Amino acid sequence: MNDKYTYDDIAKEYFAITVVVVIKNRDRVRFEKCLRSLLEQTHPCKVIVVDYGSDKENIEWERESIKQFPNATLIEVTRNTDIFNKSRASNIGFKYATTKYILSSDIDIIYSSNFIEEVMKVLTTNPKSLVLCQKIDLDKEGKEVEVHEPSASGSCIGIDAFWLEEVHGYDEVYTYWGREDNDLVDRAVASGYQVVWITDKAKIWHQWHKPADRPSLEDNTWYYQIPSKPITRNPNSWGEI
Repeated sequence: MNDKYTYDDIAKEYFAITVVVVIKNRDRVRFEKCLRSLLEQTHPCKVIVVDYGSDKENIEWERESIKQFPNATLIEVTRNTDIFNKSRASNIGFKYATTKYILSSDIDIIYSSNFIEEVMKVLTTNPKSLVLCQKIDLDKEGKEVEVHEPSASGSCIGIDAFWLEEVHGYDEVYTYWGREDNDLVDRAVASGYQVVWITDKAKIWHQWHKPADRPSLEDNTWYYQIPSKPITRNPNSWGEI
């Protein structure tokens, strides 16, 4: 990676960052609010939406809805999707991305209009940065109800695509969701990356929805706590459709 890149240099490239979001049987309103906020950024971005085995009726409206967003691409995953795996779904998006930087995020998030710009400023100032942002919960009416404590919750993780390729992305041993984001951040730090929070300059809001089940959280936590795991994971294959 060229350490001499600056934000101004990168800004001349129309698209330099891809936001990868994962969806399975979520509602259309949240989907469109998320993508609209990414379309209306002060710094443009590409968006890859990875659908991980949604029901037919959901796939149909996703195909129709995504036509509104010229910066977004929909990838439909149909093989081995009975057990939800955020890690595998995200990795599929990572492998399809062609930009220098990647932001892994959630389909439930709404982004302030300067969000991508602030992420890019950090990533281009110091190529060994990993960007996180503190999320704010919204209620059913869209009002702010809770500001979360800073943590590697996975609401957004921004880093260079080269490193994700090098370490094979998320560890796909983690199923459903839970602990995979902490694991990715830990591996980046072990690789010499510095965590940078942009909470004071940009915001993300988490749209209300019913709590999602995490049936593998206990197993994920057990696996996460195993010491001395290698930085590079998924030795045989990763992000395979």
